[in-house]
Amino acid sequence: MLGMVNHALQEMVVERYGEETWAAICADAGVSEPVFVIMRAYPDQMTFDLAAAVARRLDITLPEALHAFGHFWMVYAERQPWGKVMHSMGATVREMLPALDALHARIALTFPGVNMPQFRTETLLGGGMRVEYISTRSGLAPFVHGVLEGLGAMYGEAIEVTQVESRESGAEHDVFLVEFPGEAAPL
Repeated sequence: MLGMVNHALQEMVVERYGEETWAAICADAGVSEPVFVIMRAYPDQMTFDLAAAVARRLDITLPEALHAFGHFWMVYAERQPWGKVMHSMGATVREMLPALDALHARIALTFPGVNMPQFRTETLLGGGMRVEYISTRSGLAPFVHGVLEGLGAMYGEAIEVTQVESRESGAEHDVFLVEFPGEAAPL
């Protein structure tokens, strides 16, 4: 994964729990990197080891840690230069969700060879949106769930996110339902 992922995880832990906790997490994960280079690729296993160490250190489950990190990821992303790009691609969650693939394509131009996930979206008759998360990496559905909720927070919108299909349960991809309570269904 790109160093920006590890850097964001570090930023989340340091902001909430301090440098000492981050140092302990790195030691637990066997990671000796003092600084993560945002544009450098790191082994996926390093990121998974760090996330697992966060969960152990904070005495929460790995899915809970990934969910919290996904939510924080949107805070982190909005602070970065690509935050402006995100806002230019959609003024609402409804507009941003279908633009996620285009956003990832732009990021991939900056980071050649990066393995980016895909998102397929479909507006449902009832007004919600179906979001299909397609990735070669497994186990990240809780992170994506948090990202989707984080999008709602970023845009100041009340949304409800439910995972309706799971790769862990045999589905081809992880699928989420994003609902917009209190909003009339589009015509």
